Amino acid sequence: MEKTLATSHTKRSLPSPSTTVSTSTIGFSRRTRARLSDETASVIETVVEDDDDEEEEEGVDEKIEALQTIVPGGTALGVDALFEETASYILALQCQINAIKVLTSFLERSEKDDMKFGG
Repeated sequence: MEKTLATSHTKRSLPSPSTTVSTSTIGFSRRTRARLSDETASVIETVVEDDDDEEEEEGVDEKIEALQTIVPGGTALGVDALFEETASYILALQCQINAIKVLTSFLERSEKDDMKFGG
């Protein structure tokens, strides 16, 4: 049922005409459906990504506004200056916490010493 074509380089066999029509039609149909589903999927992914980007931008904007209210003078600053001021503010708060810890431990020791001497 198959015909063989001989060339100088290779031999090729052609399928019978009845299988050629059905196979090519089925293959075309499958490839077309696959391409359409790929295109539809990419369009859906693009729409989902755009929605995610918008939601992410809104979330970032809300967080920046919240940060502006927390950092003293933050409402008057741009985003870059706000981040720099936030870093400085965090360091200042850490220094205050360390100072409070030192004072607390000093006061606790002095109270214990007073108790020892009947104060």
